[in-house]
Amino acid sequence: MPPSNGPARLREILAGDRCVVACSLFDPMSARVADELGFELGIMGGSVAALAVLGAPDLILLSLTELAEQARRVCRAGRVGLIVDADHGYGNALSVMRTVEELQAAGVAGISIEDTRLPRAYGAGEKAQLTSLEEGVGKMRAAVAARGAGPMGIFGRTGAATLTGVEDAVARFSAYEAAGVDALFLPGLESREQLDRIAAATRLPLILAGCSEKLADNAYLASRRVKVWMAGHQAFNAAVQGLVDAMQAVRDGARPSELKNLAPRGLMETLTRAAQYQAATRDYLGG
Repeated sequence: MPPSNGPARLREILAGDRCVVACSLFDPMSARVADELGFELGIMGGSVAALAVLGAPDLILLSLTELAEQARRVCRAGRVGLIVDADHGYGNALSVMRTVEELQAAGVAGISIEDTRLPRAYGAGEKAQLTSLEEGVGKMRAAVAARGAGPMGIFGRTGAATLTGVEDAVARFSAYEAAGVDALFLPGLESREQLDRIAAATRLPLILAGCSEKLADNAYLASRRVKVWMAGHQAFNAAVQGLVDAMQAVRDGARPSELKNLAPRGLMETLTRAAQYQAATRDYLGG
């Protein structure tokens, strides 16, 4: 299989006029499925990475090394351009630089760095907190510097619109634009009014994820410079439910022929690239 040209494809999309729907990616098999379905881009959130690698909730328990290795597996398995949610960069601005280096080496097309104060501080409660604007700018500048002349995109991310208000979000996005990021990543928007105000006050391409379904209109999103859109990571939940259903049926005595919603043999052979391995076996193992 030819190598992914995800970074170049992502840059073309960011420079274009359309809004592309991204899928949720979390492991090599999900990357293969996305390939077969013709997706151009996928997003690996920190939440699904933690679920896939650790079976843990989204509490910043995953390490940078584990995230980079999972991203490498996804990039190696498929040709879909991968955007990775790199959370807060796993520390301060110097940690952000290391994060950029590792994920660029893994073949990732683009990463988002956010200004949320992570991991959750002692006594902070349930509500997420943001870093200072100055610290956020420092992280964005560090990320751009660490990327250097490499092809990976750097996206400034803030959840300020839903935490501290659209005015603060605009101030942060404007500062991140000035810091040299390639696009702005907007999570969790709840209304068109929020998007309209942010789009009018900024100039870079926009990426949306996990936002209200009221925003799920590609023509409208494209008119607001949104280049990439993903509703969420529901595909992972669907995969978990399918696994639970099958294992429960086995526990209850179901025979293999009685199991439902199984991927047919032909699909499994396609997704695992069985024909390529068979050819290699003939060529190199004499079989």
